[in-house]
Amino acid sequence: MASSQHSRKPSTRAPLPRRTTKGPLDALADPLSIPASSTPSPTLPAGSQPTLLPQEDLLETVSQSQEATAQPPGPIDEPTTEERDLSFLLDASIYHPLSQLEIPGPFRRPFLPPPTSDTIAQSLEQLDTLLSQCEFLRAAQFAGSILTSGTLRSTDSKTVFRLLAIRYSCLELSGNVLLAAQEAKALEDLSSSFYYEDPPSEKPDGEDAEETHAVPHHIMPFALRLQALRLQSIGFSDPRRGVTSLYDVAFECRRHLSASSTSSDERKAWSERLYEVSIRVVNALIEMGDLDCASRTLESMKQIGHVKQAIWTTRMVLLLLKMGDVAHAHALAESSELQAQEKSAIKSLIAIGEGDYDEAAKALLGGEAGVDPAVRALVGQNLAVAHLYKGEVRRSREILQELVNEGYSFQALTVNLATIYDLSSDKSRDLKMSMVSHVAEQKRDTGHSRSFSNADFKL
Repeated sequence: MASSQHSRKPSTRAPLPRRTTKGPLDALADPLSIPASSTPSPTLPAGSQPTLLPQEDLLETVSQSQEATAQPPGPIDEPTTEERDLSFLLDASIYHPLSQLEIPGPFRRPFLPPPTSDTIAQSLEQLDTLLSQCEFLRAAQFAGSILTSGTLRSTDSKTVFRLLAIRYSCLELSGNVLLAAQEAKALEDLSSSFYYEDPPSEKPDGEDAEETHAVPHHIMPFALRLQALRLQSIGFSDPRRGVTSLYDVAFECRRHLSASSTSSDERKAWSERLYEVSIRVVNALIEMGDLDCASRTLESMKQIGHVKQAIWTTRMVLLLLKMGDVAHAHALAESSELQAQEKSAIKSLIAIGEGDYDEAAKALLGGEAGVDPAVRALVGQNLAVAHLYKGEVRRSREILQELVNEGYSFQALTVNLATIYDLSSDKSRDLKMSMVSHVAEQKRDTGHSRSFSNADFKL
């Protein structure tokens, strides 16, 4: 066990005081105007559902934040001054051996050999190359090899955490989420004092310690921390653990927002992080099946600005459709100030949800002109699905095959075309293998990279 191979660093820092709030995901409009108190944080009683009430003041604070569809909030420069012994994360027994049996033959490439002390720098460059080529399974295997090669210093937390992030992400992208979830359990309790570092004290003599006390920061990169929390909730088969862990992270974000030592740039970054945590909470609630609470939480996160409002509206419409509330989804799409192309795409999804496939096809065809080619390909794929539901299998097959011949091979496209082959031909396997060869040849010729598995072609 990992716990027997390392010891925790005793902490001398003061515990994080938590304040009574209307909701842990609500950022403060003016973090410095409300003093902190030592009120204990609310906990979720057994068998109860976490409920977040809509809060208006969240809109002001996160109105400058990035959309959650973009990269996670940028890192805050918090150099680790105290070394941590991470040798428990370099144990080979943690990492599962990987196989390429689930990779179609034309896409298989040999795994790279483990690095040596003389080639560690070159190995890290090779890992970046694998990532740029979307060779996710090979990158996951190679990241694990580097971690267990004995060439890393156990106190090099920056490199260890970077390799862990690559390992987990590539396992997820290659369809091995359960393996990543089991491996993330080795991190143990991410809220323990071992993962926190006390900031340097800058308090002048005689000044009130409560006003100048800086908040301890977590040594793990924020994106990796959120990813690990979700994986641990999967690995321990405890979705509530994931939600409560995100609540704790949200309280920590609020603590940084209200600290007087937080600069304006840092406060903006922490606001973005708080919004990112909020989106993760919505996702976790959806995975738990608590769609009502997810809807209320997402409702409280409506942002200002056309681009952000369009993203929020799309998310809300999709969630309402998943809940079966088609009427509310339709009313939201009509009332929102979306561009014609955005509204057309949303209305087509609503029409499919209502079973009106003729209207869906009409909406999709009307929104193709002037659209980015990649978006047009996605619209064409949705149009093919609408034709399939109308019983026009031949027309659907023609549209999807045309998209593949044009060089597109995203997962929904290949899966849907493979499904139509299963429905329309006795030689579906031969047709799917032909599609695999065609896509592999396109990948070599165009340089467009994507990770493929047998499931992408229903093999």
